[in-house]
Amino acid sequence: MRFDDSKYRKRFYPLSRLKGIEDLRVGIFTFGERLRKLFGETEFIFTPNFVPFEGLREKAPVILVDGKVVGFDPREVKGWEEAEEFARMGRALEIRGIFFDNFWELPLKVEAVLENDLKMMNLEGYYKIGEIYIHKTAKVSLKGEFGGWGLIDEDVVIKPFVVLEGGVYIGKGSLVKPFSYIVSSVIGPVCKVAGEISHTVFEGFSNKQHGGFVGHSYISSWVNIGAGTEVSNLKNTYGPVKVYSYEKEGLVDTGEIFLGMFAGDHVKIGINTTISTGTVLGIFANITAKDSPTEKFIPDFYWTGGGKMSLEKAIEMARRVMGRRGVKPDEGYIDKIRESYG
Repeated sequence: MRFDDSKYRKRFYPLSRLKGIEDLRVGIFTFGERLRKLFGETEFIFTPNFVPFEGLREKAPVILVDGKVVGFDPREVKGWEEAEEFARMGRALEIRGIFFDNFWELPLKVEAVLENDLKMMNLEGYYKIGEIYIHKTAKVSLKGEFGGWGLIDEDVVIKPFVVLEGGVYIGKGSLVKPFSYIVSSVIGPVCKVAGEISHTVFEGFSNKQHGGFVGHSYISSWVNIGAGTEVSNLKNTYGPVKVYSYEKEGLVDTGEIFLGMFAGDHVKIGINTTISTGTVLGIFANITAKDSPTEKFIPDFYWTGGGKMSLEKAIEMARRVMGRRGVKPDEGYIDKIRESYG
């Protein structure tokens, strides 16, 4: 199995700025983990921005999801253009699933993805409270309300007076602090979260350890959200939200009513910052309350007040922050930071 996200990767900026789309999380698994788990060893080349609800029922040279070409067998098909031609001729297999065209769709389909992912889990070693599976190594205070459904993974710690509603996944090694309210969200591995979180994906290795609201948002890795940060996910007019598109180099109308913020890797948000509806924060953006309410687009390497972080500072910060979690960025990762700096 190989991944080729070249057609869609820029549509998922800034989330895919330092990694492939296959590494983005939208449920229990990343796109790539899910495809490897379901399809196993195969010669197919996939654009990974889809969630399959079933395996390959039969042999076919081209695979479709939601009418979109998502994969082809390079032994029979020369490339994406020919794969599209095969699809037009009816020489393709359509499988059930969800196709993601753009980054802002990721937090909006959390529950549908989680429902599918749970079916793929080996639940040996988990027990249940209500409709939530809890790993035997997790430390969960029962002084809470687990009215939702989903999964609490290995070595998770959930402190007292936590409320979980809707479909929820709490990833390995994560901490949910007291008096948190989490609805229809994915908290990836090694995160520390608190406050109110709704319809949001935390990819992993990110923190929101204090009060404040985050809704209909996607938080990439190595992000820190300061105390009192509030994210608007609904316009006062109740109208559709526009977001910045790296592909279009401007604002695009999503047609969605609820959208919060989309934070790239290594974003840092200072205390008491107000995030405007549909804000896109580029990688390494560093914002504080003086940037409130935020512009719709905060560029990569932005420094609070209108400056730009130096490349050396960004690399130094990445090494320091990742090292705190026992992760050492390799030279390939550092090169991606350099390439993104421009």
